[in-house]
Amino acid sequence: MNFNTLKTRILILLVLIITSCQEKFNGKSEKNFKISKEKVEKKLNADEKIKLEKAIRVITLKAMILKLDESNKYKGKSFNDIALELIDGLSYSSLTDLAEDFLQERNKKEAEKLLTEINKLEKKRTAILSIQKQLNLFKIESLELNETDWFGEMSPRLEIEYKYIGKADLKSPFEISIELKEINTKHAISIQSNGYEKEDYVLKTGESVYPTIILEEAKERNPHIWKNLKYPIKNPKLSDYNLDLKIYVSSIYANGKKIIMPKIDIKDIETELKNLQSEYNKILKSEGTLDELELTDK
Repeated sequence: MNFNTLKTRILILLVLIITSCQEKFNGKSEKNFKISKEKVEKKLNADEKIKLEKAIRVITLKAMILKLDESNKYKGKSFNDIALELIDGLSYSSLTDLAEDFLQERNKKEAEKLLTEINKLEKKRTAILSIQKQLNLFKIESLELNETDWFGEMSPRLEIEYKYIGKADLKSPFEISIELKEINTKHAISIQSNGYEKEDYVLKTGESVYPTIILEEAKERNPHIWKNLKYPIKNPKLSDYNLDLKIYVSSIYANGKKIIMPKIDIKDIETELKNLQSEYNKILKSEGTLDELELTDK
């Protein structure tokens, strides 16, 4: 027997002797556990007692997860019953090791879950950006505020020149959506979809469509904004009128396939991705130790 082998065996023997001398938890009943816990705590310093309390709470969490995931196996047993089974016969060091093994395994599973969600969202974002690029075929060439007769009264009207900037002729059918909302309340003044469906309707590069919006409701809701205006007002800054305009191509047909603008806002996906990535990075930095946990009141 060489020296290294002998040294290894001696170390293993010492560990076994030390472990066997440690007080063990008795999980046969709640009463037995409390008695055994008091015995274990007598040999612990203040920091170790805190670590023990953290470990017990972690094992209780593990018991809850086992109960939910393996309901048939633990049928008729409470969370507390399962936790006592897990703790029974363990020493202080074995219990804290078990708790940290659980934390590390949970971190691994959570990281995998988050990474899957991140990958799905990134694919979704890529798909939406691709559609937005395909539908980015127009630009607002000009805006103008005018007055028009509206059931016997003069009402402001927003006139939009929306210019086609695509390279190839745009053939019907296609649809343009317009959303005009108040900035401060997000109240919708106008939500409309303009369909261009005539078979012979074709837009060439540089040609425009001219949708309009009656602003009577905007005037009624904020009359002070619309007093004493002189029309026409060319290229108005709509924010001065508490208005926000969103206009976009909502659908076209290309190569026999209908392409529809997704309803979800790309900014919402970006925000969700940022939050998920932050959670993922936080888990990667965690070592899954009890020291990382904060002990709070139950």
